Amino acid sequence: MTTRRKRVIAAVVVVLILAGVVAYNVRARAAGQVAVQTQKAARRELVSVVSASGEIKPKRFVNISSNVSGRIEHLLVKEGETVRKGQVLARIDSTRIAAGERQSAAALEGAKADLVRARADLEVSRLVFDRTRRMHADKLVSDQAYDQADAELKMKAAAVEAQKRRITQQEALLASTRDDLEKTNVIAPMDGVVTSLPKEEGETVIGAQSFSPTVIMTVADLSVMEVEVMVDETDIRNLRLGQPAEVRVDALEGVKIKGDVTEIGSSAIPRGLTTQQAASTNTANQAKDFKVEVTLKDPPPTLRPGLNATADITTARKDNVLAVPIQAVVVREINKQGKVMDPAAVQAAETDPVAPTEKGQEKEGVFVVVGGKANFRPVKTGIIGETEIEIGDGLKDGEEVVTGSYKTLRTLKDQSKVKLEVKKARS
Repeated sequence: MTTRRKRVIAAVVVVLILAGVVAYNVRARAAGQVAVQTQKAARRELVSVVSASGEIKPKRFVNISSNVSGRIEHLLVKEGETVRKGQVLARIDSTRIAAGERQSAAALEGAKADLVRARADLEVSRLVFDRTRRMHADKLVSDQAYDQADAELKMKAAAVEAQKRRITQQEALLASTRDDLEKTNVIAPMDGVVTSLPKEEGETVIGAQSFSPTVIMTVADLSVMEVEVMVDETDIRNLRLGQPAEVRVDALEGVKIKGDVTEIGSSAIPRGLTTQQAASTNTANQAKDFKVEVTLKDPPPTLRPGLNATADITTARKDNVLAVPIQAVVVREINKQGKVMDPAAVQAAETDPVAPTEKGQEKEGVFVVVGGKANFRPVKTGIIGETEIEIGDGLKDGEEVVTGSYKTLRTLKDQSKVKLEVKKARS
């Protein structure tokens, strides 16, 4: 073997040894490092939006029922037809009520005739009394005859008054019957469009005097439309009257309608239950919603009541605020010495009944990467956008924060050594 070849082999061996040392050192440094994903905090516009689903409704509508019970004799309108206030929409069978009206009218006429007869009797009694009084003054009749004539006059006068009261009663009964007869005509209480007509001619309906009258039709003013949505109880605190909203209707693809919040319910409604069911059910641990109404601006003519819709309500908007991805904000417990507690140790202590537990103070914060280590930094958060959250205090523009993965953030410890995770390219 020549000297030159020996030198080449020796050089190769040295290179391999150095490469091995370097690889060993790299592996040693990598040992204990946590692979993380990071992103720099930056300033941007944030818009906080609450989304909720519901259905389109007219702002003003009336469920119309008959004031009297009976059979629908005539339906004078069709669904989708425009009606005017005061227009007759339907007629209820009036045979029985009309007969009662004639009977009441006849009874009133009879009472009036009885009054005429009672007044005539009163006049006769007055003449008799006047004659008896004069004769009694001349001592021509006894005191008994005088008293009898006086009593007869008073009795006839009382009969006239009683008959007047009976006439008043008969007049009231006739007016009531005539009112019922008029109410067999179902009248439109407002201008609008017949949006629902569930009943047909010949069906029997229950009148408004009952606790649950039958709805014959619905008349709505379609010039002003709204969407009624159910907002989760965790979001209702962010809503205010007048906040702008953007409404998307499932049936009108690509159409976005502007609107404003005009009504916010004050009572929670258990999710999936009606008001009657909620009254008889324990709903203490059940999710609840609040009814919110958004009045639409310039609704398209193709919009119809009952269509499913989603309202995106803008609850807050800020320009040039410092923000980080939402998942970067985590919660850690800080002990009495001001040290960040290991989340794995805290979880283990909570599940072990015999292990001593130290309860720290929970604080929101982010992990800031400084010198290859993840430092937990408590922060003050603000509004939440679609994917990012405002940082009001505790972080500076341009600082690099840990954003993932979720599994890593859940167990990441303060002062842990970290390395940037290389994202795999999608094939």
